[in-house]
Amino acid sequence: MSKTILITGGSSGIGKSIGDYLTQKGYTVFGSSRNPERITDSKFPLVALDVRDAESIKNAVSEVIQKAGRLDVVINNAGVGITGPLEEIPTSEIK
Repeated sequence: MSKTILITGGSSGIGKSIGDYLTQKGYTVFGSSRNPERITDSKFPLVALDVRDAESIKNAVSEVIQKAGRLDVVINNAGVGITGPLEEIPTSEIK
């Protein structure tokens, strides 16, 4: 049986490339995006997920399990970039 994989930040960049590769290798792959409805060129399904929101995480995991029957692997790829000197970045942004 194929492993079911969820990739956070799977709508572009490295996450999308990993998802494309794993899909090609026969894995059941789900990616995530804060706005999956905006992505039209994904080779694997995307679920709504904001990794900064616990309820969003719970809902995304539940959706994957509902659709695939299981979740075996999570690849935590989502991230945000903050630029500038550390001492000038507000603590709220860092958290």
